[in-house]
Amino acid sequence: MSDRSQLLANQRLRVLRNVDGWLVLIIAALCLAGLLFIGSATIDDAVFGAQQGRQSLFVIVGLGVGFFVVLPHYVHIMRASWFLYGVAVLALMGLPFFAPSINGARRWYAFPGFSIQPSEFAKIAVVLALAALLRFKSRAKTFEGLIVPMLIAAVPALLILKQPDLGSSLVFAPVLLAMCYAAGASARSIMILLAIAAGVMVFAYFYLLHDYQVVRVEMWGHHWNWDDSNLHTHEVREMIRGKGFQPWQALIAMGSGGWSGHGLGLGPQNRYDFLPYRSEDYLFAVVGEEGGFLGCLLILGLIAALVIGLINIAGRTRERFGKLVCVGVAAWLGSQSLFHVAVCGWLIPSTGLPLPLLSYGGSSTLAMLLALAICINIGARREPILSGDGFR
Repeated sequence: MSDRSQLLANQRLRVLRNVDGWLVLIIAALCLAGLLFIGSATIDDAVFGAQQGRQSLFVIVGLGVGFFVVLPHYVHIMRASWFLYGVAVLALMGLPFFAPSINGARRWYAFPGFSIQPSEFAKIAVVLALAALLRFKSRAKTFEGLIVPMLIAAVPALLILKQPDLGSSLVFAPVLLAMCYAAGASARSIMILLAIAAGVMVFAYFYLLHDYQVVRVEMWGHHWNWDDSNLHTHEVREMIRGKGFQPWQALIAMGSGGWSGHGLGLGPQNRYDFLPYRSEDYLFAVVGEEGGFLGCLLILGLIAALVIGLINIAGRTRERFGKLVCVGVAAWLGSQSLFHVAVCGWLIPSTGLPLPLLSYGGSSTLAMLLALAICINIGARREPILSGDGFR
């Protein structure tokens, strides 16, 4: 073995020794919990019965690819950031022309035996592109540092909204805000971003959302007025049997679990097929029904621990690209998890977002595992910064 090869091997061994083992255990625990609840949600299901096995394959592939993502220096990922962003945008632009229509949406490229959802990988691409742009500290405090990052996030977000996929498009907002804040944007800039985001949401409600999405928002608004005095009226019962059926069943599932739940595979809403899409968009409702409050607390605790672990990596990383990537992935993981949980509790309108690492979905699982592998790569290195604060 040559001296160069020996040096490279030693560097990789040193990186593997520095990997945060607790972070890896939390990721593995969440993936395992996802497999258990997906299996419970699809048991004896003639249509979705194979999802647990397929999800196991997605997790194995994601962990395997993630291992090789940890080994090379993440500077190579930084250099490819804009290329990856361009590929993601082109993939999203091609969906209306090349993707089949499934349930009225064009979100997946279909291949023999599998499909790919570009919107999930676009989230990684946006985090990397924003980190590459904002790694220069001066840019975060200029007009360019406000408008250009907003455009970088807005382009894929609008393309995803057009599919239509409201839930995934909403995730880009907290990612953008968190990364701009971590990059040093002023409070005034953050307030401007929030005001623009609020304006875009109002505009989207009246002019961009599809009819069924507007109905979901209206149904969500109506349900806050339901109580014992009107719950059994004909009007409300028709809403529950119609457009409000799925979120109402999720509420019943969450509420019936009590402290400890009915037990894995024993939840009535799950077992007797009252709750549709429970292995994907409503998996946390299955957790609440079969694991109860304590099961929900455990899952949320693991997710919170993972987010805190990513923020800790960001806090001890002085190199700004690595720091910002960890902040972006933490914001993505945390916000998407909160959106999913809030949907299951009908605290927000139904958006169709998977619970990261737990819900069924190959693209969602692979994208999140790759993003976490990049963060673990960053955390396993201590890059020397010669300037006072790096990239002033």
